[in-house]
Amino acid sequence: MKKEEQLNRFWKYALLGVGAILIFIPLLVTVSSSFKTTKDIVENFFSLPNPVTFKNYNRLLADGIGDYFLNSTLITVISIVAVIAFIPAAAYSIARNMSKNKAYAIMYSLLILGIFVPFQVIMIPITVMMNKLGIANIWGLILLYLTYAVPQTLFLYVGYIKMSVPDSLDEAAEIDGADKFTTYSKIVYPMLKPMHATTLIINALWFWNDFMLPLLILNKDSNMWSLPLFQYNYTGQYFNDYGPSFASYIVGIITITIVYLIFQKNIIAGMSNGAVK
Repeated sequence: MKKEEQLNRFWKYALLGVGAILIFIPLLVTVSSSFKTTKDIVENFFSLPNPVTFKNYNRLLADGIGDYFLNSTLITVISIVAVIAFIPAAAYSIARNMSKNKAYAIMYSLLILGIFVPFQVIMIPITVMMNKLGIANIWGLILLYLTYAVPQTLFLYVGYIKMSVPDSLDEAAEIDGADKFTTYSKIVYPMLKPMHATTLIINALWFWNDFMLPLLILNKDSNMWSLPLFQYNYTGQYFNDYGPSFASYIVGIITITIVYLIFQKNIIAGMSNGAVK
């Protein structure tokens, strides 16, 4: 048994070491490159900055990264608020009624089918529709994010409610005279905090880093660009301005990492409970 335990421990630490290398080497290169000129990056990609330069970050400020950062923040925050405000209510209704009413079960099945629809299949019709409706802007993008977040987020919330929020709570609240809205808002919704954190991280990572949807919806007006579109501006057909590109990546990474560190304690519990039917 000792040999088996030692072998298991060895492989555990070996895999952790490989994972750390795969994560930290690209991160170290990105940080290092953000303090190097494009010429230095091209000449020796893996070298440390010598000398250290802050010109890339000054270039970002001069190019107006603050405006695009605010656009991405606005899109991400409002989309997350909408997701956490509306989808749990739908999940609660479905979780409590799908075993009693086939209509809820059918509705739930249809909604989570969106998980299996590739974005490439619908991106052209969505782009045409948004332009014809005149909402190819930041608010239209937020609406799309809320829509596309429904399948996976609803699946997680329904699973979590069925596993972790017993029906007896509803019955006790009803005996005390609480209506359905009071039961949901005062009892059920606060109990979903682990799933709120999980949903926030999963969707915030997507909303913050997404490139394709903003490219399709916001490409008509550069003032509406998100941060990934601004970063893409440094990439051309014949030349890539690597210095400012890596600096902009650091700006994006730091922001979403701070959000992750704040909510990461609740993520594992939310994922493990919400992914169970």
